[in-house]
Amino acid sequence: MTPVILVIAISLTASYLLTPLVGKLAWKFGAVDHPGERRVHTTPTPRFGGVAIYVAFVAAVLISVWTNKRITHHEQIAGILIAGSLVAAVGVLDDKYNLSPVFQIVGIVAATWVLTRYGIRIPYITNPFGGHSVIILGAFAFPVMAMWVFGVTKTVDLIDGLDGLAAGICAIAAATLLLMAVQAQAKETALAGSFQNVALMAAAVLGASLGFLRHNYPPAKIFMGTVGSQFLGFVLASISIVGAFKVATLVAVSVPVFALGVPIIDAAFVVFRRFRERRPVHLADKTHVHHRLLDRGLSHGQVVLIIYAVTITLSATALILYAVLR
Repeated sequence: MTPVILVIAISLTASYLLTPLVGKLAWKFGAVDHPGERRVHTTPTPRFGGVAIYVAFVAAVLISVWTNKRITHHEQIAGILIAGSLVAAVGVLDDKYNLSPVFQIVGIVAATWVLTRYGIRIPYITNPFGGHSVIILGAFAFPVMAMWVFGVTKTVDLIDGLDGLAAGICAIAAATLLLMAVQAQAKETALAGSFQNVALMAAAVLGASLGFLRHNYPPAKIFMGTVGSQFLGFVLASISIVGAFKVATLVAVSVPVFALGVPIIDAAFVVFRRFRERRPVHLADKTHVHHRLLDRGLSHGQVVLIIYAVTITLSATALILYAVLR
């Protein structure tokens, strides 16, 4: 059994077994999502499913690091684990107490700063007009990185409005980053350690998402909550920096963008629409793509499968471009 398959197996099993347990804790602590005007579900459903995802991810990564002496660049892994734990902690508090959006923003930005302390940065971006040249970001490095991490984190959070949707999309995105890392590890020998870490953590996200999805697929028995959606989004954004942004090619950067193409485009349109209509950006509504598909008469399961199919198509396109043009 290869290390990657082992990581997937550990995180999948842990997530699958832990999810019912954290569901009971959610009922006990009152972290329950009740039906309402902006809700799709019709019965009270516990949150906190993301706690199982978080624990499964951390367990799989730590076990892999402890048992595989070939894994290097431990500071990158430590940075994502510590920063991700901060995001998860804020998410737990939000699921329980419905925190102000300001607290979520501060938490994500603070976690991004933690990443930089462990050497995870975006020092440059590809110059779209200069062939293989790059633009050194200098003082703008942290703001650009913070916008990227915040954007991906909140994108996953925004798409988490339908049973099985966010978990499935994150699993597809993680699988895409995993395949990208496997390709890149063979070609970029100087960065093999970084791409090995991308593969490890992407595999952990993939397994944790799939294990949780068994309980979250329509009709969902539990929701991942803010703790799950923002943790998954944050980790995907972080490992894409370790991997794709380490390579000065526009195609490399496009892999995580394509993999999360559906929620990114959806979030952009929703935010634009709310600005245009002068409504608060952070308030939930039913203008997302999945809501519109439901309004056309499609079932929950049909909508989820359609979005899965589009996501897989975009991800496959990105991987082909990455292999051919990189």
